[in-house]
Order: sequence, then structure tokens, then C-alpha cells
Amino acid sequence: MDLSAQYRRIEHRIRSEMEGVLSSAAFINGPKVEALEAQLAERAGVAQCVSCASGSDALVLALRVLNIGAGDRVLCPAHTFAATVEAIVRIGAEPVFIDIDPRTFNLDAERLEHWLAADTSARVRAVIAVDLFGRPADYDRLGAIAARFDLHLVADAAQSFGGDHHGRPVGSLADITITSFYPSKPLGCYGDGGALFVHDTSLADRLRSLRNHGISSDHTRHDEIGMCSRLDALQAAVLLARLTIFDDELERRERIACAYQKGLGALLVTPTLSTGCRSAWAQYTVCLPGDTEEDNSDLATRRDAFVAHLREQGVPARCYYSPALHRHPAYRSVLHDGLPRTDRVAAGAFSLPMHPYLEAHHIEQVCQAVSEAGHDR
Repeated sequence: MDLSAQYRRIEHRIRSEMEGVLSSAAFINGPKVEALEAQLAERAGVAQCVSCASGSDALVLALRVLNIGAGDRVLCPAHTFAATVEAIVRIGAEPVFIDIDPRTFNLDAERLEHWLAADTSARVRAVIAVDLFGRPADYDRLGAIAARFDLHLVADAAQSFGGDHHGRPVGSLADITITSFYPSKPLGCYGDGGALFVHDTSLADRLRSLRNHGISSDHTRHDEIGMCSRLDALQAAVLLARLTIFDDELERRERIACAYQKGLGALLVTPTLSTGCRSAWAQYTVCLPGDTEEDNSDLATRRDAFVAHLREQGVPARCYYSPALHRHPAYRSVLHDGLPRTDRVAAGAFSLPMHPYLEAHHIEQVCQAVSEAGHDR
């Protein structure tokens, strides 16, 4: 990321928005937060947006408002950031890992349906679909499966806000959608922040109570045990400034992804999108081509050497979620369906530089380094 370039572009807007907060002394909630929530809800095409202190808290709040807790199971992928699973554990439920589609890196609808058909425990209450690296999951199929099994569908759109699925914007594709405003996200603030998107205003009202210690709307009583997860008004000010250039930044990310596809498509396994879908391109993640019979450990060794070569050439490549969560000590006991595709992707995938302020010569440098790394190996 190059947050400095972005800041230089909108410095005057950020300073103006933040000065409005400082002069008002409304540092928690207040007019800036309300204005941000209204703009985000309109962009997402939903009734309400409820901001909170982080994307991690947003996941917890989503499960809490759906009354999921001890004794319940929640299905999700293992190829994701730990916050997805932490939220399930934090509310006392049991996570179950489902394998991913190796082409999209998102939850595999077929594997999900297979698990649900075989699980006779009646404990599964929800599915969390993760829009990994900015590409929305297949919400048409996932929504149909969730409806068939009477489950809640939660979208973890921490990386995908700004994308859409067949013309429907991220935020409107599931029962509840969460996003993160961590600085490296497509729409990020200058600290931690998050939000939830809901179609039902009654859920929004309860979420606002839960994020503020369970206090009632008239501030006279505590209706339930909540948490302290309010968005700082200064962070809302940053996000309001960023929203003025967000569409332009998304278009820039799209152009960069197209340039990568043109330059790297013959060298690496590059991401593809279904017709009518748009990624927010939080990351541009590729895989090494290889023999399907190659051992995962050998693939990972080859991938790591490839990435090391890129870094030597000044290209800051990075391997995200490798190994996947079920291989980490904290999550080895989590039930799962074998996850062979998850392991394969985790062994072979890596991410290239992606932010709106990459120039043509940067893309050329990356493509040249990839070409040289391929020849050297």
C-alpha cells in the first residue's frame, strides 16, 4: 500500500473533516458518524449501516444479533484471516471449516452443501462467506443453500466493499454483511473501524444497542449485555474524505488488475471474475502453475523461492494465510471436511503489489520480475 500518496491527494479534505470533529467536540458517534453510516447504506443499497470499532467486532456483533451462541455451529473457510473464526469462538459457538473453490479462493458451495446434507446434528445455525482478496463469493448459490437449510448467511466483506455480484453491491448480498476499515482495506481509515449492513431496521436498532454496552435507545436502561465498540468520529471523518475518491480508486484498481492479467496471464494462474461481477481488488493474488501431483510442501518451497526472488528485485510480494488456519496451533482442533483445496491454495498462492497509486512503470517492473523469476526457476 501507498497510503502517503492517497493522503497527499485528499489532505485538505481530511483536515477539513477532522477539524469539523475537533471544533464540535463530538468525538464518539455524533454527526460525522451518522453521515458516514447514511452514505455507506446508500452505496450498499440496504436499509441501515451500523458502524463499530473494528471488522472483528462487526463479526461478533453480527453473530450476537442473530442470537447465535453456545451449542451452535457456524461454517466458514479456513483460508481467511483469524478474525473470521475468532468471532465464532468469542460468542461461544463452534466453528467448522469448509473447503474453498481453488479458482476463486472463496467458500465452495458444493462442499458446503455436501457438509450440510451429512450433518444431522441440527446444530448448524449460520454460514460466514468470506470475500477473499476483494472478490465477492457466489452469493446466489450460497443464499439458495442457506435458505434450503434454514441458515443465516453472513458476508465477511472485510476486503470486498466496493465490489458487486451480478449488479448487486457488496453489503446487500447476505442477511448481514460486515466490513473492515483497517487502513490497508480498499476503503480504510487511519486506525481501526468497521461496519455492518442490514436490510432490517430492527436489527440495526439492536446492533446500535449492542455496540454501546446494551443501552436502550433512550439511554434509560441496559436491555442486554453488550460491548464497547463505537466508531471514533475522527475515523468517520477520514472515511468521509476517502469516499469522495473511492469510486476513482476502485476504477484504478480495476485498470491495474487488467494490466496484471495482460502481463502475467501466460506466466501465473491469475484471478478471473464471473461476467457481471466486480472485485474491490484488495489484493492481487496469483498462484504458481504446476503439476497437480506435486506435493504441497514442494509447491510451498517453490513458491517461497519465487517470492524471495521477487523481493530481491524490489517487488514486495507477500503470502497471505499460508498455512491456512487449520494448520495453526490455535485452530488444529476445529472440525473440518478435509480441506485439500485449501491446503493447495495456501501452498501456492502469493500476492503482488496492489493499490490505486501504482504507475505503469511499477506494473512493468512487477511483470519483468515475475518473468525473470520464472526463467530462473
